[in-house]
Amino acid sequence: MSHHSQGFASASAVLSINSKRKGMTWQAVQDIVLERIQDGIWPEGELIPTECDLAAELGCARATVNRAMQALAESGVVERRRKVGTRVARHPRVQLVRSLLRRELEAAGQEYGYRLVFASEATPPADVAQAMLLRSGEELLLGRAIFFADGVPYCCEERWTNTFAAPGLTPDVLAEMSACEWLVGNVPLNRASLSIGVDTADGEFISPSLNLTENDPVLHLERVEWLNNMPVSLSRRYFPRDHRFQGQL
Repeated sequence: MSHHSQGFASASAVLSINSKRKGMTWQAVQDIVLERIQDGIWPEGELIPTECDLAAELGCARATVNRAMQALAESGVVERRRKVGTRVARHPRVQLVRSLLRRELEAAGQEYGYRLVFASEATPPADVAQAMLLRSGEELLLGRAIFFADGVPYCCEERWTNTFAAPGLTPDVLAEMSACEWLVGNVPLNRASLSIGVDTADGEFISPSLNLTENDPVLHLERVEWLNNMPVSLSRRYFPRDHRFQGQL
C-alpha cells in the first residue's frame, strides 16, 4: 500500500470516529467514564480530567459531559466540588449491614418462608437500566419472589441483579434461597440507597402474590445496593398497606 493510500485510510478512520462522536449522548459519555473508573484507570479518590478536557477528547459538547457527570454524582460514583474538580468517590471496604427479612420475622417469633416465582435474564425497563448504570443492550438477572410469615404472604419482591458484579448467582440458586441472602454471603456490598413510597398492586405479580385485589394500595420499598462504584442489585419490595416498619435508632 502506498503512503498516499495509508494516509487516506488513516484520515478516513479519524473522520469515521469523529462523525460517531459528534452524535455522542450523555449516556455514552457516562459509560466511558464509568468503565474507566471500574477498570481502575481512575482509582478512588483521584481527580479526573475536567469537563473541557473530556469534551475535547471525546469530540462532544461540554454540556454533554456535564450531564453525564451530574448523573454519576447523583449516584454517588463521583464527587464534584467547585474550584476543586471532580473526584472518584471513596467507599469503605466493609460489608454492608442489612436487616434481612428472615431475621426480622424470626425475631418476631414467626416462621420465615420463601418461594421463587420467576427468574431469568432480561432487558430491564429504562428506569432500572439508568439506576443500574447499564450500557446499551446489557441484561440483568430478574427474579420475582414471595416471602412468608407463618405461611402467610408477608411481601413480594422484584429484583434486578448485575451478574457481572455477582458471579455465581443464577436462577437455580434463586430457586433455593433469596437473592438477598445469597448476596450477604457472596458479595461485599458496602453502600445502598433506599426510597419508600406508595404504589398500586398490579394484576400480574403483586396482587396474586399478596392475595390482594388489583389496584389495591401497597407500600413500595426500593433499594439499590452497591459494591464501591458498581451498582449490584436493585430490589423493589411490596407490602400490604397495613404493614408497619419497626426499628430502633
